[in-house]
Amino acid sequence: MSMIDLNPYRRIEDDLQQLAQYTEEPTRKGVTRRLYSPQWAAAQRHLVQLMRGEGLNPWVDAVGNVHGRIEGRSRHTILTGSHFDTVRGGGAYDGVYGVVAGIFALSQIKKRCRVPEKSLEVVAFCEEEGSRFPMTCLGSRAILGAWQPEEVARLVDDQGTSLFEAMQMNGLDWRSMGEANRSDYEAYIELHVEQGPELEDAQCAIGVVSEIFGQERWLVSVRGDSAHAGTTPLARRQDALVAASAMVLAINTLGYRYEPIGIATVGILEVIHGSINCVPGHVQFSVDFRAAQDSVRQRLADEIRHAIEDEAKRYGVRVNISPKTVAQAVPMHESLRNTIGERARAIGLSQMPIASRAGHDAQIIAQALPTAMIFVPSAQGLSHHPDEYTHRQHLMNGSVVLESTLEKLANG
Repeated sequence: MSMIDLNPYRRIEDDLQQLAQYTEEPTRKGVTRRLYSPQWAAAQRHLVQLMRGEGLNPWVDAVGNVHGRIEGRSRHTILTGSHFDTVRGGGAYDGVYGVVAGIFALSQIKKRCRVPEKSLEVVAFCEEEGSRFPMTCLGSRAILGAWQPEEVARLVDDQGTSLFEAMQMNGLDWRSMGEANRSDYEAYIELHVEQGPELEDAQCAIGVVSEIFGQERWLVSVRGDSAHAGTTPLARRQDALVAASAMVLAINTLGYRYEPIGIATVGILEVIHGSINCVPGHVQFSVDFRAAQDSVRQRLADEIRHAIEDEAKRYGVRVNISPKTVAQAVPMHESLRNTIGERARAIGLSQMPIASRAGHDAQIIAQALPTAMIFVPSAQGLSHHPDEYTHRQHLMNGSVVLESTLEKLANG
């Protein structure tokens, strides 16, 4: 490891701050960079130039993923990277750190004038967050061919713009989406900020991800009867909001009961056509629940469903549960995890196993390829937040572990 020059990694934080300037809401704190927006396109161009400057011969594929590559003696390829879109009002580190660090890792390997046995590639996935269109991980799904054309054809954002129209605005042809599919990848390593407090609390430098939680999202509709707020006695009401509130509290109780192997959250609660002087007659709310194993997630799903139905009976309201998305729990590849741990120890960095409650592109790719993830600490556990921050030393630590891991895997 003495051959690794740390100086280039001191640039990573600067590049992350430059990329943070590409935001749709410059007067609002944080970063908003949604798929196929003008600011997304500007960030994409920045990444192309960064890869080109590091000698990685960049190209953009059919969905807008940006790739850079070192050709090895074999076409078998070790892939690294992450996404460069954000949630609305997100941070400067989530996703794009793994892209920038991957670029520098490959550039350092290339500068040592070694032709690896296997090829190395970094990818900036076009989208992971689902913050514009109701689909997540479009970029990683595309390189695996793991999407359905009829599903993609229905995607429309909140302004009525279809995914296909947004692609056309960026010079991309939806009819060529299948060309993003690749078959030469052998393994995938994703570097990411933790997005939680465990590493910081443990004062540990490197997290070796053991598994990624499975996740399910529902939309729940609660219907009672709208009535006059002054003249309708409390005992005669069918108040959809009061019923929904009891459901939310029941879901929160279940989340506490299942933690740390499961968790549940209501993130949206909306009174439909609500009025200050009316008893609410229609309420909708979201449910996001996650678990380390799919069997646990199914048990949690059953208990949430029963809790919702029980409260509906108690308050005399009607309820409809509409499942929206499901992502399977995935373990990370044991041999790759061991390699990451060995590389961290060789550098002299503390490391620990850690489960990821957040979803990642790695969750999609692990269904087709050996996959592993490296975490570095997030200050105060913040992520998807304007104050998201990871110290420069942690950024460098993760980058060096990534580089060492990639070089080890490429040379067998």
